[in-house]
Amino acid sequence: MLWLYLHFPQLQLDGLLAQSAPLPPTIIVSDKQHAVVQLNDAARQLGVKIGMGLGAAAAMSTSLSVYEFKVDHEQQRIEELAQWLYLDTADIHISAPRGLLLKVSNMLSLYPNLTHYLETIQARLLPQNVQYHFGLGYSPLAAQLLAQAGYDKIDEDKVSLFAAVGKLPIDALTLNTRQKQQLLRVGIKSVQALLDIPLVELGRRFDTELVQYVGRLQGKFHHPVEFYQPTETFQRNLILLFELENLTYLSKPLYTLLLQLEAFLKLRDKLTLEIVLILEQRDAESLCLKVGSAQGEYRAKKWQELCQLILERTQLSAPLQAITLRVDEFCESHNQNEDLFSEPIGTMTHAGLLSVLRAKLGEQAVYGVTALPDARPEYATSRCEPSVQALHSFFTENKASLLRPNFLLAQIQPLHDKVTLLQGPERISTGWWDGHDIERDYFIAQDEQLRRLWVFRDRQQRWFVHGIFS
Repeated sequence: MLWLYLHFPQLQLDGLLAQSAPLPPTIIVSDKQHAVVQLNDAARQLGVKIGMGLGAAAAMSTSLSVYEFKVDHEQQRIEELAQWLYLDTADIHISAPRGLLLKVSNMLSLYPNLTHYLETIQARLLPQNVQYHFGLGYSPLAAQLLAQAGYDKIDEDKVSLFAAVGKLPIDALTLNTRQKQQLLRVGIKSVQALLDIPLVELGRRFDTELVQYVGRLQGKFHHPVEFYQPTETFQRNLILLFELENLTYLSKPLYTLLLQLEAFLKLRDKLTLEIVLILEQRDAESLCLKVGSAQGEYRAKKWQELCQLILERTQLSAPLQAITLRVDEFCESHNQNEDLFSEPIGTMTHAGLLSVLRAKLGEQAVYGVTALPDARPEYATSRCEPSVQALHSFFTENKASLLRPNFLLAQIQPLHDKVTLLQGPERISTGWWDGHDIERDYFIAQDEQLRRLWVFRDRQQRWFVHGIFS
């Protein structure tokens, strides 16, 4: 059984390098040992090395940029890469903390040869802007050791692959420090020297754990592998190169994430009605912004326009350090068949306009109006979810409607100005069954400023203004 192992040595650093701005000398330091675990070429040229302490590395240069290593970020990134590769290969195992194990044998029946299969995998990883090494082996452990050693050769010959594993030093094995020291004490300095010892003899001299390890390396013992099952969610995180205090500078990093979402949706022929932006602030609670599209969308440019409207009315309470883009639900693409001779009436659909208004004004500020079977003006309409269908039904079901103003006042006001009655009266006397009964005579009137008003007279002969005609 042939396996392919992909080793990603610097996932967190790759996320920083993928941004357009050039990186200064940069290191990523573990939070426990305070040692360098990842660094870019600029820091390497200063003399900084993997494993060097933070104090020693900082002494190399005053312009050194330091980032804290985040395990959850790399775990999330590995899952993202597995999700992309799942489009081309079926059996994927996420090997913590920085590797993906792919079962090759079953997939070769779908590809002309091993080279074509690897080229397909590499083409899928190319737009992800990640550095990686790969290794092939006839056991998962052998493929992992070669990948971590940077083997990077397309070779399916069993003898040569095991020979390459044998040339590795004992330090290359994924054993604990105590086990490596035990092997070095008895003069075993290479993997081949370890493999030359029969398993029975190895069991007499060392513990069972080492025997199991060597058996899995040789492919003689079963290596437990749990294959990855992708979830239908999308989540991408981006650590910013510099802290931002003004959200206008967030457009380029955000567009990078939106392009990834566009590619994700296009490959699956899906749309989404809502995306979630999480803005991670320094020493402050993260901001969660929801951006909606009434008709469903996948294009990065359209989502960027909607996000920009919401970001314009968003205030940061602390400098921004990272952003996360998440999508939890998807919908089917609605390909509309248009007539050959039809011409576009406008540049924006009704649903598109609704999305822009909601992004600009907020979800609660945009609503629809639906008619209710009640003669009282205060109860004749109700707020509802805005939609083109609701507005259409409102007008078609009220063809013989009476003349009514577009604007009803929030509170009925006494009429003090001199007006001229133009039309009326229209008596409305109803509501006795629920305690909100009215008896009013409504008129259309015009005041001295030539405004047309909807006024009424109650039982006590008092006059009030209830609405204004546009």
